[in-house]
Amino acid sequence: MTQTETYLNELSLPILDAFKPIFDSIEKFYAVNYLIIKNEHILSQEKPELWEEKIKTVQWFKDKIEHHLNAHNLNGKDIIADIASDYFEDYVHYKDQDFGMTNEEFISYIKQIQGLS
Repeated sequence: MTQTETYLNELSLPILDAFKPIFDSIEKFYAVNYLIIKNEHILSQEKPELWEEKIKTVQWFKDKIEHHLNAHNLNGKDIIADIASDYFEDYVHYKDQDFGMTNEEFISYIKQIQGLS
């Protein structure tokens, strides 16, 4: 468990409360954000067709999560930055996290985040 995951576990009640009923565990919250950051990085590295538009979409989701955390008196920018730091630490050490989440499950979370006010 990373320092970020430990920190998020300490904040699990306020975070889960902020994202009720989307996430039922802090591990799912962490995994979805980690995968959002990973997708942004892969897009910027591989530059597939329409990659700039796709990155804007990914950044929109990151911003939406940050603002939602901020609206619940949590430091969204720092939380997302800490998760990004974990991802890049894994990346430079060639570690590939497996959160046991299917693409369909990830997309389901994304759709629910999209509906946040």
